[in-house]
Amino acid sequence: MNYRRARTTALVLLFFLGLSALPAGIFMVIDPMGEGMGLPLELLDHTPFSDFLIPGIILGLFNGILSLLFAVLLIRKHRFHIGMVMFQGAVLIIWLTTELIMGIWYPLLTIPYYLVALLLLASGVRMRQSKTGLS
Repeated sequence: MNYRRARTTALVLLFFLGLSALPAGIFMVIDPMGEGMGLPLELLDHTPFSDFLIPGIILGLFNGILSLLFAVLLIRKHRFHIGMVMFQGAVLIIWLTTELIMGIWYPLLTIPYYLVALLLLASGVRMRQSKTGLS
């Protein structure tokens, strides 16, 4: 995969992540009891949270807004755009792993988003290799 293909892949993934995480985070903040999204509060039984407010804020900021910001900076080829792509992949892995540790498991969401995280990391590595001539 060359730099251009890796960059395009990263852009698609960042926009996908941002445009899926931001609305979910907003809904969790607006409806912290989770009723509107069909999220039972029992999901939070093994977590430090009593409702979805704080998880919604974290999700919206770190996987929503941050992904969209990094996508824009990637389009503009910001000086640190490659590191930002890899950072967002790491943020998503940390989010998903934390959910798993807390006993939150949605295979239809968790597995695809782990794939998104790994592809972000791989895209960043490939862009870096292409830029430094390590192809």
